[in-house]
Amino acid sequence: MRTPKVTVLMSVYNGDAYLPDAVESILSQDFADFEFLIIDDGSTDPFDDIISSFHDNRIVVIHQENMGLTRSLNKGLLLARGEYVARMDADDISEPGRLAVQVEKLDEQDTLDLVGCFFDVIDGRGTIVDRKRPFVDPIYRLWRLQFHNNYGHGSVMMRKQSVIQAGMYAESIRFAQDFDLWSRLSRKENTEIIPEVLYSYRMVNKSDQSSVRNYDSQLAMAKMISNRSLKACNPRLSESDCSQVRALYWEFEFDGVSAEGLSLVPETLIGFCERYGIRGVEKADLVVRVARDAIDAMKRSARIPPGEIPGSARSDPNR
Repeated sequence: MRTPKVTVLMSVYNGDAYLPDAVESILSQDFADFEFLIIDDGSTDPFDDIISSFHDNRIVVIHQENMGLTRSLNKGLLLARGEYVARMDADDISEPGRLAVQVEKLDEQDTLDLVGCFFDVIDGRGTIVDRKRPFVDPIYRLWRLQFHNNYGHGSVMMRKQSVIQAGMYAESIRFAQDFDLWSRLSRKENTEIIPEVLYSYRMVNKSDQSSVRNYDSQLAMAKMISNRSLKACNPRLSESDCSQVRALYWEFEFDGVSAEGLSLVPETLIGFCERYGIRGVEKADLVVRVARDAIDAMKRSARIPPGEIPGSARSDPNR
């Protein structure tokens, strides 16, 4: 068989409600040189009936007993024949130009290992309920990745060999496996966000959707991954310290940022710059942006009256 340029990788477990639309959105792509690798992870719904209704020889179906998303994706990565692997979830929608735009970007820059994009959040009827615009600036996005996930999992395209070399998805992690992988894969200049909506992520409240049903477990795992990243930047941080620093951006643990948390940010930022080789103008720009973030966080915490900005908020970019 001819080797395709791209493998679109989708793992499905009882996704019949939105699966037809998800499959159709891939088969209708402007870019046609792909295989569509669909892993049936032990579904008990009419999976075969749905897939057999599509007569397209680019579809490759793998049936298996239920293994969970992490192991299924690793299996798919090893089976993928494409140079690039585009993720796709069974209840989401890819815009027609998605694959073409992401392939063009990876072809243009052989240093890129991961390409994401802007995406919308839709409800069960397809109505847009939120708009997600990940950070385009690669240095700032990498900084924020120490705190939380910056990508919609199903919206990314990856260079297969680089992901394999990075260790693929960690099979010990059941939730937030994408955040863990991005944290290990990402470097200073090997990721990019395309500032265009190429994907729609479906969020259905009070459903059996994994991201809804397992929210607390995902949150706990995301905190663990963030702690690991923050400690790599500043080994002196304790678990409690990480929570205090994370409050700069993340409001799930505390109502607002504390003076203690802010005092830990400079050393963590310096360690981040050393870890990823960020120097000169790039470092100076990042310091200014993080200082502004700190001011905004203090405002949100009502520690600074609205409209007041301390004139002494400066940092030395050469430290």
